[in-house]
Amino acid sequence: MRHVICHYHIYKNSGTSFDEILRANYGDRHVCFDGPYPYFSIGQAELAKIIQRNPGAKSFSSHQICLPPPCSLDFTAHPVVFLRHPILRIYSVYKYKREENDGTQTSIDAQSMDFATWCRHGLEHPQEIAQVSNVQTRMLGGTYGNVSLIRRGKRGMEYDLVQARRNVSSVELLARTEHFQDDVGRFAAILQRYGLAFECADAAAHNVTASDFSLSVEQRLGLIAEELGDEMFNRLLTANRQDLVLYDEASRAIQR
Repeated sequence: MRHVICHYHIYKNSGTSFDEILRANYGDRHVCFDGPYPYFSIGQAELAKIIQRNPGAKSFSSHQICLPPPCSLDFTAHPVVFLRHPILRIYSVYKYKREENDGTQTSIDAQSMDFATWCRHGLEHPQEIAQVSNVQTRMLGGTYGNVSLIRRGKRGMEYDLVQARRNVSSVELLARTEHFQDDVGRFAAILQRYGLAFECADAAAHNVTASDFSLSVEQRLGLIAEELGDEMFNRLLTANRQDLVLYDEASRAIQR
């Protein structure tokens, strides 16, 4: 049985850093790919074809693939998923979009608004709310051949949390942006069981935006709460209740 790594790259969740590690391990046997448009979704059948048509590859990475991993009689795909505290992730998106000037509406808004105004605008805008409410649950809550169920609630977006929890619970190679080096350090022993050599000596963060990793998660959240004010901070927490559930469960699973 062939064993390969599939990195489910969630935007602003330290995916660039992990891709650098995969490239350092496997060189041109690491394959990165995305469709021509950011709203594309690459299903399990398409991912299986990509894996089969790159028989020498050891690892694959994309922003547009979704759990659960593909099934095959010829290979086993081992998913890698990074989760991030949703408030820290949203703050990172804001800072990145503010600095990047990529022409998107999100970037235009970030450049003209402070963080609290941008969050309020995002929560009240029919399209921009997708940037600030339960993004990780949406990305991880799909079923085979379908993206996550979706519903617009009074306080934010709602997705299939039950399926997202089910998908994440089956991921052995699970990590958190806030504990990047320690969590990725677990991967070598796991992958060795499947005959995949993996080293993470250079597990340094790349493309990091607006995060002082010398501070604890609680300290960084405290600074953001001061910047937002209690009302907006609590509103943002409520709008990301599902992502908070996923993050907390992932943390407990990794600690076990």
